[in-house]
Amino acid sequence: MKSVAAYITKFLITLTVILLLAFTPGCSQDKGREVTFQQLFSNPGEYNGKEITVEGFYFDGFEVQVIAESLDYSGYAEGHLVPKGEMIWVEAGMSVDVYDRLHRQQMMGPEERYGKVRVTGKFEYGGEYGHMGGYSSQITPARVELLEWSQPVT
Repeated sequence: MKSVAAYITKFLITLTVILLLAFTPGCSQDKGREVTFQQLFSNPGEYNGKEITVEGFYFDGFEVQVIAESLDYSGYAEGHLVPKGEMIWVEAGMSVDVYDRLHRQQMMGPEERYGKVRVTGKFEYGGEYGHMGGYSSQITPARVELLEWSQPVT
């Protein structure tokens, strides 16, 4: 017959292991709080300084490096896409692995790259971010996944 002390010891060890697994940074597969652009920009202060995951369209061009709500045709050159809607400056850009697999266009000047992505990273809001402080928010990517996507029809 086991003593009460043995049961308590076994319980405490099990509890300790569970707590360590639950609260040790880096051990969980947390991808950040998933949010839509609508959720994010209806109350951006709620997400300030937190890790989030958002899907959108990465666009890299002359003095532009953003995750946008959508891409649409510019009307300036046939087939030329530009970011539209809400935009988040991407601090430090994309990894080479993702960047090299983006769509490319060179219709209005320097080469531009774009594609649909799921980005997890630290979101910041309320400052002046990006080129000449032109953006009210930014994300510093920790993880980026390139998503399948069909370009809009003209």
